[in-house]
Amino acid sequence: MRNGMGICSVGVSCPGGVGVEALLDTAGWPVEGVPEVGRRGAIRQVAKIDCGSEPFNRWRMTPRLRRASPLSHHLIEAVAQCLEARPGIDRARVGVVGAFFLGALEYSVRFYKGLTDDGRRFASPVLFPETVVNSPLSHVVAELGIGGPVYSQTGDTSCWASALRTAQVWLANGDADHVVVVGAEEFNAHELDGLGAVRWFEGGAVLRLAEGAGAVLLGPQGSDQLARITRVVDGFCYRTRGEAVEAARGCLAAIGGGARLADTASTWIRPVVDGLLGGNTVLPLSAGPRYEAFTASCAWNTILATRSAGPVVVPYWGLSHQIGAAEIMC
Repeated sequence: MRNGMGICSVGVSCPGGVGVEALLDTAGWPVEGVPEVGRRGAIRQVAKIDCGSEPFNRWRMTPRLRRASPLSHHLIEAVAQCLEARPGIDRARVGVVGAFFLGALEYSVRFYKGLTDDGRRFASPVLFPETVVNSPLSHVVAELGIGGPVYSQTGDTSCWASALRTAQVWLANGDADHVVVVGAEEFNAHELDGLGAVRWFEGGAVLRLAEGAGAVLLGPQGSDQLARITRVVDGFCYRTRGEAVEAARGCLAAIGGGARLADTASTWIRPVVDGLLGGNTVLPLSAGPRYEAFTASCAWNTILATRSAGPVVVPYWGLSHQIGAAEIMC
């Protein structure tokens, strides 16, 4: 991405609460132990959001969201914070790009469980619409009166970088005056089985899962903005853990040197990053235990980087396919 974008406002929905301050120290996040069904005795630590508690419950009884997946509640809170911070913008000219790794798990599990337990004739038509990856964003834009283009992207953690690039294209082409880019994830216990099957809990790696959403409202570069995204690179793909080293090296070379590197690596890719950097100190973005919320984590890391002085490179270490990065200038 050659042309930069300005970050006009941000929104955060996380287990610690709402707003950027909830990200600064994760030590107080409410955590529960969830058993991994596929491995007897394995308990995983998960930080979850109670959508019925303050301040999340302001969306609970809106007609569109009463039966919606928790992902929709995480999304709308983060996006609403972005728009409420800029009340003067024309929502009819706002676009939204969503970045998802696993998407609406809760309703997908319920739908397919009904299908496998009771048979195809009993697959619920009420549940099915909520399994579609774009359904949560559809609820958000309808409820908030957003009239610009809407697009959901799915991939691994690093599809957040691709979402940023999509926003840049829309702004450059005049498709929207502002674009909200939002990453969000929700948790379902079946997720533990899938992550265990790909061995993300093995090798001494600590993987603490979390759910929530983060959003940035982007516009053309201007003076009244929190920070600027000066560069975004993506497309550094890999198929094996060995190839991940070369992908990481290529990504960092493409983004260029001279800026501090944000500390964003987690789980199995952490040793890869530490070896690549040769033990160099990188910039910590928050205090407390490191939680992985996939695309939501990428959004949170981008938001936290806006609080740093000077240029910061935020790597998005995709855990299954791709690596990307963005340079944030404060």
